Amino acid sequence: MRFYIYLFTILAVVSSCKKETKDTGLPEKYGSGLYIVTDKGISFFYNDTVDNQVFKTVNNTTINNPKRIKFKGTKAYIAADNYISTASVKTFEARGIISGFVNPVDFDFVGPDDRLFVVDKGDSRVKVVDIERMEITSDIETGNITKPVFIVVNWYRSIVMNGGAEPDSLKDSTIIAIDYKDNLVPLADFMGSLKIGDNPNSAVWNGNVKVLCKGIYDPNNPIDNSESSFYNIEPWDFEVNWNKTLNGIYNASNLIKSPSSSMFYFLAEGGVYSMPKNASSTTQISNIESDVLLIRNERYTINDTTEALSDMLYLNDAENYPNILYKYNLVLGSFIDTIIVDGNVRDINFY
Repeated sequence: MRFYIYLFTILAVVSSCKKETKDTGLPEKYGSGLYIVTDKGISFFYNDTVDNQVFKTVNNTTINNPKRIKFKGTKAYIAADNYISTASVKTFEARGIISGFVNPVDFDFVGPDDRLFVVDKGDSRVKVVDIERMEITSDIETGNITKPVFIVVNWYRSIVMNGGAEPDSLKDSTIIAIDYKDNLVPLADFMGSLKIGDNPNSAVWNGNVKVLCKGIYDPNNPIDNSESSFYNIEPWDFEVNWNKTLNGIYNASNLIKSPSSSMFYFLAEGGVYSMPKNASSTTQISNIESDVLLIRNERYTINDTTEALSDMLYLNDAENYPNILYKYNLVLGSFIDTIIVDGNVRDINFY
């Protein structure tokens, strides 16, 4: 009897130990640089060189319908068709998948423990993932037949945009708040829903939460179109401080802020636009029709002996050359680089 007790104890200890990842000896070719998600896979841009299909090259398999990429620690997380794929950033060796989704379109990391909040547009839910166990542990409904599309996270609260579906007659007009911690206690509690403009689809934290609403835009039936709008939300009381209609702006998306938080940039019909923090006006920067936008502060060369800093916009040409990514210098007011990949650009992110 004592033998069996001893045996079971040993087995329990062994089974509870974390399995170590085997060192495969793959070369560390990646890491710091720009990662470009395309409809064909993941491209890596560094030192003016593009390395296409890095996941497929390393793992001899493809990611089905990749959409979005983000990073935590030394791992990349890639939203795909109905799962999230993970990989080592340095080698891009596959580190497993997280399944159980219908259509994951956005995600973010929340604390204090290692968890992932995944926006599942196809299931009208935000799904909570334990990163260590690589599995869904709970979910939060975003509203009956809503189409959540975007999440922002800060301090202890996340805000989810219910951004609508196609056709635009199936519109949403709500955002929801989810608390993910109370001091150091991990949570996943629905805290409320707030009705704002038509089809909120992106947001940034900048003191309060700034939310961009697409409005309604149907080029085939313009009679139902509505202008885009901008909302300033007090996130803790979860109420609207003020809002403005963006006159003459339709189909707005991809709100981002400058590294200094002094300006906002977004995409809309007609190209790329900027506006001040109070949304008092909008200025067209480029007439390239894009659906991907990112900003970063970088050095650029003025002459052989002088360099300077500028905010750089990275944007694609979704309408004419969907496999091209442009780099726009906001100080110079001109495009200074072109990155060509072997698929249609869907998302970009730096590590």
